[in-house]
Amino acid sequence: MKKDVPDWIRTNREKSGLSQKDLAQKLGLWQPQVSNWERGTVQPSREMLRNMAAIFGVEPDETPGVMELGAWLRLTRDKSGLTQGQLAQKAGISPITISFIETGQTESPQVSTLRRLEKVLGKLPANLDKEVESERSIEELEFLGPFPVNAWQENVGEEISCIYVFYDDLKRPVRIGETEDLRRRMKEYEQNYWWFRPPTVETFAYVVIKDPDFRHKTEKLMIKLVGENAIFNIQDKI
Repeated sequence: MKKDVPDWIRTNREKSGLSQKDLAQKLGLWQPQVSNWERGTVQPSREMLRNMAAIFGVEPDETPGVMELGAWLRLTRDKSGLTQGQLAQKAGISPITISFIETGQTESPQVSTLRRLEKVLGKLPANLDKEVESERSIEELEFLGPFPVNAWQENVGEEISCIYVFYDDLKRPVRIGETEDLRRRMKEYEQNYWWFRPPTVETFAYVVIKDPDFRHKTEKLMIKLVGENAIFNIQDKI
C-alpha cells in the first residue's frame, strides 16, 4: 500500500537528508509551505509532486497523486516489453486508442477499455483508478473521451444517450449534437457525411445524459455558446 502524500513527503525528505527549509529552497518556496504539506493541511499540486519526486530520485509510479493514466500505461507497457501494437493485439484494442491514452489525448476512456488493459498489464493502482473515475464524473454526469474518430466503434457502447462533440486536428469543435443512440448516429455519419473523417474530424467526446428534455436543452445551449465556430451546426442543413 502506498503511503499518503504527507507521509511520502516527510519520509523521502528525511531519507534525502533535507530539512523542510532545504526542500522549500530547492522548490523555490518558503518553509511553511512544506510544513503545511507534511501536516496534511494543504495538498501540493501534481507539478510540485513531480518536482519533489525528481529531487528525491523517486519514480513516478512510487509517487502518490502524481501518476497519470497515460504515464502508468506507458511505463507498465515498457516494463512488460510490449510495443503499442503488441499490447493492442493482446488487449483487443486498436493501437491508436492506446496511443491516445498514453499521450493524454484521451482523459476518460471506456471502462471496458481499462479492464482489457488490466487483463494484460495488471490492475491499475487504486489511487489512479479513483482519479480516472473522478475525471469521468462531472457532478452526476459521465464524460468520456476524447477518442480518435477512426476508432469510434470500440469506444462507443450500445444505446448511449448523450451530448457529443466532434473536434478537428486543432481541437476546435466541428459539430455538437444530441442523440438517444450514439452508436447508431456514428454509423449514419460514417456512411453518409463526407466530413466525418480526418482531418475535418479527428476526435470526439461525449457526456451521457439520459433525460431527453434535459439533453435537448443542453445541446441548444452548447450550440449557442460555441456559435459559428462549430462549422457544421446549421441544423436545417446538416
